[in-house]
Amino acid sequence: MSQSRSAIDTKPYARAGQADRSKILLRCLHLTVGLLGLLAFLLTGLYLYLELPDRGDTLQVYSMLYRANHIYLLCAALLNVQLGCYLSVLNLPLARGLQWTGSLLLLLAPALLLLAIFDEPVNSGPELPYTLPAVIALFAGVTLHAAARVLARRQSR
Repeated sequence: MSQSRSAIDTKPYARAGQADRSKILLRCLHLTVGLLGLLAFLLTGLYLYLELPDRGDTLQVYSMLYRANHIYLLCAALLNVQLGCYLSVLNLPLARGLQWTGSLLLLLAPALLLLAIFDEPVNSGPELPYTLPAVIALFAGVTLHAAARVLARRQSR
């Protein structure tokens, strides 16, 4: 009569179709990355609050770079949390492919922005080796998700 805990936990996933598994995986990934991004935002905010005033050699430009990357990290984390809560994986193969590509870009952005906070203001010149690709990834990821939704709606008419 008694089933093992693992058999009970995996039962709903065993019957799920491909789209359901994709939905569960993508939502969990986005929610995890988003929540970790929010935690990173809070911790880097504490770091910036405690560290920046003590650095007398910090120029105003560097201070602005730190803060801008910090806000970008918040944006990336919130986008991932939002997708983790509300993502609806589409059944159309092309639309699903666009969603997966967009999701991969959106999942990559917080890691790049976290690197940007600690590396760019002190080690890079006018080029932004982490921030620019991260912002492009955010833009492309959101655009691909929107394109997938438009494509699916046109196919359903």
